Parts: sequence; C-alpha cells; structure tokens
Amino acid sequence: MVQSNGRSTRGTVFPIVEVFGFPHDSAAPAAAKAWSEAACPFAGGLCEKEKQYHLGYCSVTYAASWDKGEQKTYAVCDHRLDGPPVNWAVTDYFGSADVTVVSEVTATSTPKRNIDYVAFSDDPSAPDGTRIIAIETQSIDLRGGGVGPALEAWKKGDTENWRAYFTADAKRQQRKHDKVDYGVNTGNVYKRLATQVAEKGEYLKQIDVPLYVIMQHSILKQLRARVDFTPVEDGEPWDITFAGFEYTGDLDSEGKLSLSLVESTRTTLSSYIEAFTSSREGSGLRSDFVAKARKKAPPNQQGLFTI
Repeated sequence: MVQSNGRSTRGTVFPIVEVFGFPHDSAAPAAAKAWSEAACPFAGGLCEKEKQYHLGYCSVTYAASWDKGEQKTYAVCDHRLDGPPVNWAVTDYFGSADVTVVSEVTATSTPKRNIDYVAFSDDPSAPDGTRIIAIETQSIDLRGGGVGPALEAWKKGDTENWRAYFTADAKRQQRKHDKVDYGVNTGNVYKRLATQVAEKGEYLKQIDVPLYVIMQHSILKQLRARVDFTPVEDGEPWDITFAGFEYTGDLDSEGKLSLSLVESTRTTLSSYIEAFTSSREGSGLRSDFVAKARKKAPPNQQGLFTI
C-alpha cells in the first residue's frame, strides 16, 4: 500500500489494487486462473460485478482527507470481505463446532431484506436444536468518475500507460476536463449501514438471532463516531458484534492480499437504537419522513382532519 504523506495521488498512482481477488500485478498461478475465468475466489463462481457491469476489480487505492490523507486500500465489493473475515465471525461464535454457512437468506421483515450470510449448527441445548447467527458484510462505495478506464488498461496489459485511458474516455464522453475523478463514498455507506443495522437488528432480536457486522476498520470508526453506542463488557449479553478488518499488505498462501482483524466490539440492540435515533443519521431520517408526509398534504388543507 502506497503512502501519500497527506497528498492526493489521483492521476499519478494506478488506482486499482485487486482484480478478481488478486493484486493487479500478481504473478501467482492462482491469479492467472482467476483472471482467465473472471472468477471470484472469495464467493466462488463467476465475479458478480463482471457479469453485471464488466468491472471485476475488488479494491482501489485512495488518499482520503478524513483519513489523514494516507493512501490506503479500500474494498469496493462486499465479496472482498468474504473468506477470512466471515470465517472469523463463525469461529468467534461457534468455536470449533461443525457449522453450515449459507448466503442470501431473505428475512421475513418489513421491508424484506436479504441477510448476506447465515451460519448455524446443531445444538441439543438450544430450544429448537439450532444455534444460529446472521452475518452482514459492508464494503465502500465509489463516487465520482470511477476507475473503469484503468481496468481497460489492465485488461490490455498496458497499466504503465493507464492515465492515457482516462484521457481517451474524457474525449469519448466529450467532457471538458481530463481528470481522474473518483473517490470513496464512506458517508453514503455509514448512513445506509447505520439504518440497515437498526432495521435488521430489530428483526433478528425478535427471533433471537445474534448479528455480526463485518466491514473495514475505517468504516467502523466512522460509524462509531456518528452512532455512539455503548459497548458491553466481556461476558455480558449482546445482540450485535461489529468487526473491523484492514489490509495488512501481506499475501496469503495463494497470493491474495490478507485482511486482518483490527477491532471487534459488541453492543445491545437497545443501546444501538438509542444512539442511532439521537444521531445525525436518525435525525435526518425523521426530517425526511416529516417532509414526505407534508408533501402528501393537499394545498391549504394542512391541519385539517381530512380522513
């Protein structure tokens, strides 16, 4: 990971870090296989982003002002947090028990939402014979112009001249300015994430299913700065476990970049909901709801009982 010493390096550093699960310049045999098959080594099967958008990159490098201007790697695909981070949650809860892990389980809630992963094991001591947890993973959104031209350069084996691909793209799109204009939209992520944790957490609490929320540590720090929930002490009852992982710069045995746990913290749903509703995100949701209700009222009839 390149350090910027507080200076933005957009336009001077190749913006893509990983493609189809491996460093873009990897020489590992497993990388060549994943690239030839457009496969995701974390989720298994074909890369979903490649199928939908022809954009098979997993992470980008960016120097964010809110992160002291340091050039860091940011996962921009939820599946990048599959594998070891999800396995950590499973092991943290179940230990060494035999566990089944399934993906995309629909919650019977309002509104209906998919749970990224559900892990369960047989346990005669449980009321229905099953121990079970829900696991959510959260990546970071890209904003601005994106890094598609850089991926085009990579596909053509021309990463040394990647900047020229942005110039060509600017000409095709008839843009006035030729620039590399992407960023990481953490603000959008924590607002959406904060809401989803509240909604899914309430549903899961009703059915007595603990929730794990897996993300990069930078997102966890931003979430906690805005939703100031109270962590529980070790051994106390909890409903939600947040876990923050970061890239270490090391490679695993196959040549993939490693993600390591930086922090995990547990809280109760009541503490989280109290912190969320008193936060800027909770206040913003109320304002949005009130505005929508007022917009529905016919002109000159606000304040009248019209049902």
